[in-house]
Amino acid sequence: MIMDASSLVQGADIKFDGDTAVILVVDDEAHNRNVIAAQLRNEGYEIVSVSSGEEALNEIDHRLPDLVVLDVMMPGISGFDVAEILKAEARTANIPIIMLTALGDAESRLAALSNGVEEFLTKPVAKAELVMRVRNLLKLKRYQNALERYSSLLESRVADSAGKLESASSRLSQMESQLLQSEKMSAIGLLAAGVAHEINNPIGFVNANLGTLRSYFDGLLSLLSVYETLAAECDKDSPVLARLQQMRQAIDIDYVRQDGPMLIEESLDGLSRVRKIVQDLKRFAHVDLNPAWETADIHECIDSALNIANNEIKYRATVRKNYGNLPPVECLPSQLGQVFLNLLVNAAQAIPEGERGEIDIRTGVSGDSVWIEIVDNGRGISAEHQNRIFDPFFTTKPVGEGTGLGLSLSYGIVKTHNGMIAVCSEQGKGTIFHISLPIRRR
Repeated sequence: MIMDASSLVQGADIKFDGDTAVILVVDDEAHNRNVIAAQLRNEGYEIVSVSSGEEALNEIDHRLPDLVVLDVMMPGISGFDVAEILKAEARTANIPIIMLTALGDAESRLAALSNGVEEFLTKPVAKAELVMRVRNLLKLKRYQNALERYSSLLESRVADSAGKLESASSRLSQMESQLLQSEKMSAIGLLAAGVAHEINNPIGFVNANLGTLRSYFDGLLSLLSVYETLAAECDKDSPVLARLQQMRQAIDIDYVRQDGPMLIEESLDGLSRVRKIVQDLKRFAHVDLNPAWETADIHECIDSALNIANNEIKYRATVRKNYGNLPPVECLPSQLGQVFLNLLVNAAQAIPEGERGEIDIRTGVSGDSVWIEIVDNGRGISAEHQNRIFDPFFTTKPVGEGTGLGLSLSYGIVKTHNGMIAVCSEQGKGTIFHISLPIRRR
């Protein structure tokens, strides 16, 4: 009997020996070794430290590490040489290597990557970045080990079960596709979260400065009113009054008095909208290797996705929301936000160029589940394609405009929630995506 692929990945084969990853740190400077070792040991890894390339190769001969953090410039065998030796041997070729160096030139980076090094970081490396790179590479290695073992298992059974081999190979391909997409979304999420964090800082001080500027402007307007009162008491032939009137006309003070506060209020309103977009982006891009289930408002998830997709939708379609009275749902909000974002962008892109379409969002409750429908009046999906739209890499978009993974990923997320996603479409009339989610996790 052939083992199921998902049970292999989720079972003991995904763990390292003793459930603790072993990391070999190679650096000729003791201070650097100690700092890196301390940072990684605090994350629960077992650390082995050596001071030269020769010691590293000897250590690997006795015990294979799960990952190597390797300095470039060392006496004797350099880091480049160690990497080349490890990647040339089948026994050590799959050990991920993070190369650390003070060199930042493109030639050194190219030399490292040419030797098969997975990551090339320039010193000094921030602890958070080092830990995240280590975590991601170890995760990939766990999946790679599991896939290799599963592949070997399939090969050993091929003589007895040719038909089962074909089915299992298909499951393996889907698992690899989902893994690649998962890692891609993780990387995108890290980037988006970082960008959102960086945008938040200038938004904060610009908002504060505009608030102060509004206070200054109000004070100047009050002072101007006093000047005008005093000017009215001056002799009409006074040269001072003539000069004031000339200046008043030159700067069009009446228009400034009216338009200035409006400009400040519009700027503050714009900043508020940017802040909301950043908050939604951070919520959508939240990266968690072990996501926690929580009780969330589905309408907030949809509204966040709408906010992020606004630039894609606003020029193509009018959105109409018909929300029912939904109870809080136990779910993974960031993942559901990804589903809603995919469906909303697809709905907008289904509207023919040059036309103004409509997107309806409806929600409601049915028994112990909630349902969500996203409806567009776009081009629709042909009957022959409707049973394939959730297949990985299947797309009806032109080459280069779609990966064919959005709906496949959405299907997987809904299934993770023990929910259901279905499509009803007629070519030339539009499409309805219907999602059903249990209110409580099953």
